[in-house]
Amino acid sequence: MPGNLRGQLEEARRRREVEQREFERQQAALHNGDIARGVHQRILIVGPCASGKSALVEALRQQGYNAHSAAQEHSHVKTMWLMNKPSHLIYLEVGIEAIKRRRNISWGAEYLQEENLRLAHARVHADCIINTDNLTPEQVVARALTFLHEAGLRE
Repeated sequence: MPGNLRGQLEEARRRREVEQREFERQQAALHNGDIARGVHQRILIVGPCASGKSALVEALRQQGYNAHSAAQEHSHVKTMWLMNKPSHLIYLEVGIEAIKRRRNISWGAEYLQEENLRLAHARVHADCIINTDNLTPEQVVARALTFLHEAGLRE
């Protein structure tokens, strides 16, 4: 099986697992009379390449949250992120110097500027914006969890 197809199948499997956990969480909360926890929860993470989206999504999923990322930075459709119907939108900011520290990239500030333009609509509508330039992945997760707890979401 080609590598790309294998990756897509694996992502689809993970997405189904997350959706099933979210369904079970909602059902348990409603059964226990905790209406607030039974509310739709779909946390969407957006940001430029190398901002930390994948790491944050994985960490939030491990905490039991229904978290996903959207490749909005690659789309010219400014409202693509809305198709995910998020309950909460977290935007991760990152500058070119931090990107260069994190990855060996073949592009520069102009491409990052283009990504930021593609992400502008999502950024304006974000519930939480985290600048990841000088943060460790653990610190990004901690800030996201603080926001989610303050927003009334618990794992």
